[in-house]
Amino acid sequence: MANLLKIVFLGIVGFGLLVYFTAEKPKQIVADDNVLNIVKYDSLPAKYELVGKDNEIKKESLFEKNKKYLIIVGNHDSLAVVKDLSKLYKLNIPYVMVANISAAPWFVKKMFIPGKLEELNEGTNIPMIFDMDGNMAKALNVTDNSKTKFFAYLLTEVGTVTKIYEGSVKEGALDGTMSKEEIENTLKPLYELLQKQ
Repeated sequence: MANLLKIVFLGIVGFGLLVYFTAEKPKQIVADDNVLNIVKYDSLPAKYELVGKDNEIKKESLFEKNKKYLIIVGNHDSLAVVKDLSKLYKLNIPYVMVANISAAPWFVKKMFIPGKLEELNEGTNIPMIFDMDGNMAKALNVTDNSKTKFFAYLLTEVGTVTKIYEGSVKEGALDGTMSKEEIENTLKPLYELLQKQ
């Protein structure tokens, strides 16, 4: 029995060391101080990997030219709340969520995050970009990877992308720490802002 426990313990330690030593260091996303707040359509990545889809899709398939879109960048806790935006409020603009998971170790990104994001996005028809390398976050100058923050951008018909809102959710929102009323109150300022656009 003692030998079996040693083998299990050594296996866990070995697995942990394997992940630690083979994980890529998170890429530091640093925005240039001189960067304008407006991003152009052409500077967005050309291809995207969507949660729950096997093949990459082209930018033009996800973001049609001459059409307005809401783009929300967040992490797992914030996306768990943001995904309910169209359920709680009537939106007249399509939106896309961006899972900003570029800071996670590669092993976690490959093994655990895809399944969690599919589970999170289940039952919605909102496209969710699996931003594994952080290309979309870099294009939008998102420098904050915290799991409770989310950032809303408006892609206009003329091809400019502007940050319009920054919000945050309760820690553990993915696990249900927020009531429906708290979720509504968190998303209401963004909805009201969109009504003026």
